[in-house]
Amino acid sequence: MAGVTSSFDVAEVALKVVGEIAISDRQINNLTTEMGEAMAADRDARTGQYVEQPLPRQPTVAEVPPELAAVFCDGGRMRTRAPDQGRGIHQPHWRETKNAAFHRMESRSFDEDPQPDLPDCFRNQAYVEKLVNGLKCLKNEARQEEADTKPSSPAIASAQETPAGKAPPWQPQTRFRTCLSSLAPSEEFGPMMAAEADARGFFAANKRAFVGDGLGYNWSIQQRWFPGFVPITDFIHPLEYVYTAAKAIHADASERWRQYLDWANACWQGRVHDVIAQLEGWQSQLGPLAEGAEIPDSDPRKVVQAAARYLANNRSRMDYPRYRRCGLPVTSSLAESLVKQVSKRVKGTEKFWNDGPSGEAILQVRAAVISDDDRLQRWIRSRPVSPFSPRCRGVLQANSA
Repeated sequence: MAGVTSSFDVAEVALKVVGEIAISDRQINNLTTEMGEAMAADRDARTGQYVEQPLPRQPTVAEVPPELAAVFCDGGRMRTRAPDQGRGIHQPHWRETKNAAFHRMESRSFDEDPQPDLPDCFRNQAYVEKLVNGLKCLKNEARQEEADTKPSSPAIASAQETPAGKAPPWQPQTRFRTCLSSLAPSEEFGPMMAAEADARGFFAANKRAFVGDGLGYNWSIQQRWFPGFVPITDFIHPLEYVYTAAKAIHADASERWRQYLDWANACWQGRVHDVIAQLEGWQSQLGPLAEGAEIPDSDPRKVVQAAARYLANNRSRMDYPRYRRCGLPVTSSLAESLVKQVSKRVKGTEKFWNDGPSGEAILQVRAAVISDDDRLQRWIRSRPVSPFSPRCRGVLQANSA
């Protein structure tokens, strides 16, 4: 209940009303922390066992191997505080949560690109404006969170929300999902992801994909732990950069929209090098940035430079026509969805989690609740308990007999 509801006091009320169980929110908090810490310890033990296998590691083979094993990675935010400081909030600060989704998917392959033209949603000016503004707001909030504890805006649209309609047939469909969430640094989160993927038989899948945004640690994890997976840069982020660049270059609204459509369509069709060349041409026209000068983020020179750099750094992961022919995902909408599901429990104006084990604990419980498997129920049934627990009486009586 603590992993499903929005807070421990809501869990207390729900247990009382639905289950007729009287237990305080403080005790629910204590039990959740205890169980979450034990789950984290089990996770770390499984990760250690995987990492310590002799090389080359033999991949686990599922009874029915996945047709497509897709791994998505993205970061979230939660507020923490210094533990063991008495009552109140001491040293509040923001921490990044690492979140990974493991999707077993059905996928088709095609002889030709099943959708060579830019989808209609990315040709919808109102939708694209909303999409880009949502991404910018999320970035600005992340910066603001580092400076204070201002609550995040609930009105920001998801970067992956699209107009209602049936998904195109080339897109792979999820049949089963599990997930991980942790406060651990990327160096520790990578092997956790690999252990989870191996337990699901992902390394023996027919097709494998790793989808992320432009964050460097995503691709460090992919190269170190998922080298056999096709690396794919979420298409939404290149779209944001080219739209922002077109808007900075052209004052006329119709001209900037035409420029955006040209660049977005080129990226969609895999002609990223053409867009980079044009952006570099605009850089030459606009002039260089003065070294050491304070330049606003809205300066066209800075905007164009950022767009050219992003596309250049990710061009090897932007072969979208090939990905569509192979039936692979091209956006990280499923990772965005996971982050929102995790944040719904751990992020809020009144929520400050103890930094360290107890903050990690709630992430374990929440990830277990929203996974498609029954890992939480299985763990509760099989976890170690006191020999004086009623669960052990039958075993003790049998042994004494």
